[in-house]
Amino acid sequence: MADYEIEHWTSARTVPGSSKDDAVSVSVNNRAATRQVIITRLKQKGYALLERSSWHAKPPRNALTPTNWDYQDIVIHHAGHSYSCAVDEQGAIEQIQKAQGYDMRKFYDIGYHYAVSCPGELIEARDIRFTGSHVAGDNTGKIGIVLLENLAEAGEAWQQEYSQKSLWQKLKGSLDIARDAVAIDHAIPTRAQIDALSILVGTLLEFFNVAALGGHREYQRLAPGNEGRACPGRYGMQVVEDMRAKFGLAAPSK
Repeated sequence: MADYEIEHWTSARTVPGSSKDDAVSVSVNNRAATRQVIITRLKQKGYALLERSSWHAKPPRNALTPTNWDYQDIVIHHAGHSYSCAVDEQGAIEQIQKAQGYDMRKFYDIGYHYAVSCPGELIEARDIRFTGSHVAGDNTGKIGIVLLENLAEAGEAWQQEYSQKSLWQKLKGSLDIARDAVAIDHAIPTRAQIDALSILVGTLLEFFNVAALGGHREYQRLAPGNEGRACPGRYGMQVVEDMRAKFGLAAPSK
């Protein structure tokens, strides 16, 4: 979701606000300028990005993999059953810290590059200068964005995931599946959340040659053995389809 940098803009004969083709062509050693310009562009559009330093992000547990800077896909996720705009009064900082803590049990840092809260706050997750950890086995060239809400229909994880699991996985995950089947914290995304996501996607398209946008489940279905992912949920997939139509982006093909 969830990492940025560019060689000197002058060395690439470009300045902040130049075309995304120029931005992509800049050397891999100095992408910090691009990260900052993206933050500035969001602020110009009325969205102050909550940077990692502002939410007191923990440093990565180990060195992250620098991205090749050739982002071609945007992957939309939802945070899942432990988040709810309807019943959870946690603020954006508490939510993103919670997400990082959860991801760092398995990864070196939060897996996504950006997060969007229910009230429409934009949050920097993993620094875009580094490859994310949000699509199993295939994160190269993919910007991860997580909506801090549970956007699955009640019981959806049961329907989507359970039949794909081995007997041991079924037993191990039965509590989570049962919890999902009766959960009352499922919700549709807020208008503010959708608007903020739209601004974020539009801004990223100014800087990267993104051709496709999809939900997490669409990318995992392309990987053998991962066909059962429910993320970003039924309601999240409606947002994905709306974003594809709005920006003329393709569905994932690889």
